[in-house]
Amino acid sequence: MTPASRFASPLALALFLLAPRALAAPDDSPLKPGEIIRKVVCPAHPEQSYALYLPSSYAPSKRWPIVYVFDPAARGMIPTQLMKDAAEQYGYIIVTSNNSQNGPWKPELEAANAMWQDTHSRFSIDEQRVYMAGFSGGARVASQLVQRCNCAQGVFMSGAGFSPDSPPSREKTFAVFLTSGMLDFNYSELVRLEPQLSSLGFSHFFYRFDGAHEWGPAPAWPQALAWMNLQAMKEKRLSRDDAFIAAELQRFTAAAQEIEKAGNPLYSAQAYRQAAAAFDGLAPVDALRDRAAAIEKDPTYRNAEKRERDDLAQQSSLEGDILRVTAALREPTADRVRIRDQAAQLIADLRERSTREKKEEKRRVLERARRGIFAMMIETGEPLVDENDLTLAEIYLRLAAAARPEIPWPHISLAQCLLKMKRKKEALQSLQLAKEAGLKSQDLANLQTQIPELAALSSDPAFQKLVDNLQPTRAAQ
Repeated sequence: MTPASRFASPLALALFLLAPRALAAPDDSPLKPGEIIRKVVCPAHPEQSYALYLPSSYAPSKRWPIVYVFDPAARGMIPTQLMKDAAEQYGYIIVTSNNSQNGPWKPELEAANAMWQDTHSRFSIDEQRVYMAGFSGGARVASQLVQRCNCAQGVFMSGAGFSPDSPPSREKTFAVFLTSGMLDFNYSELVRLEPQLSSLGFSHFFYRFDGAHEWGPAPAWPQALAWMNLQAMKEKRLSRDDAFIAAELQRFTAAAQEIEKAGNPLYSAQAYRQAAAAFDGLAPVDALRDRAAAIEKDPTYRNAEKRERDDLAQQSSLEGDILRVTAALREPTADRVRIRDQAAQLIADLRERSTREKKEEKRRVLERARRGIFAMMIETGEPLVDENDLTLAEIYLRLAAAARPEIPWPHISLAQCLLKMKRKKEALQSLQLAKEAGLKSQDLANLQTQIPELAALSSDPAFQKLVDNLQPTRAAQ
């Protein structure tokens, strides 16, 4: 399994060109600008819907930029809420599919087409400023759509790069805004993608943040949308606005200065160079380039550059040590119990090292590797449950739970596997671990609609006791 395939399974993260017309919902009730609308149903495809945010100043007399958003678990509200304030500030329409999720390409395309047709029948859209956005598997979907449709000018990619089946190409370039948490197991993928994009001629920007495998946080989106506006001005798709350029130059410079204050010369030099590239041709950027050059001359820059390379190599090595062991599980004569125990010990050692490590930079590497192993084990194990290769699925899912026992997801997947194996007592023990890891009552209720084996337990007294003892979700409290 390659890093680029991580979190591509259907269940993954579930736990976790028509003329515009009057602004109206399918039932003719108004879609109020300035408010998030959780569910807008597409009349031509009533099984499809999307979350919507229209800027409060929206009026059909003007053409508006739009971002089509794809979450890997069809959680339309999550990215919409994160992007809302920036969309209001910069005047963007945000639409996020409530159907698109990790899985086969055809349903993803159907969800995208339904949103496209419906929004183009409802809203006044600037066809020169159409963008896609996605997180994890959704980022791969978003980039593929831009590559294939010839209808969008850029993509926002959080927590993942391009699909392995559709790598970036010099023949089709567009603006790319990347975000990654420093603990994201896919961080190394995005770091390595940057020079590739440069060599192919893609305009791009990389925003790092303190976080794990997750959507770019709310503070990333003003810079992201402003950056796309700057690209549009350079390409004459948006009228030049000198006041906007001056204000954003100050903001981008201040952001680079904050990164410099944080103390990593590699990231600060990159921040100044990215800001210079963003405004090149729009405003004087010599000061930004000079500051980047000065940082790069300092010996600490070379040390930081080497440390980043070493960190990426160490993460790859840590993951590789475990994957070389688990690769033998599929051999016909494999001693699966011995291999499982060996892999489990390596995972336990990695988790222990991460817990004990005091230096933040070293701990980040260990954590990325631990989370990367979890992703690989869960992605391998869950499809095996669907294929009824349950003995092998159990091994991978137990290894996933060993890598990240602190979250509910692997315990729930293991419980499903054990229920299919008619091992109810052990499945209930896994669900108890999921509860201890934070499973909430509404989470379990939602999962019962997706996992038939859980639904079949609904009348079981032991299961009902577990349900009764679960904490309600925050929304229900």
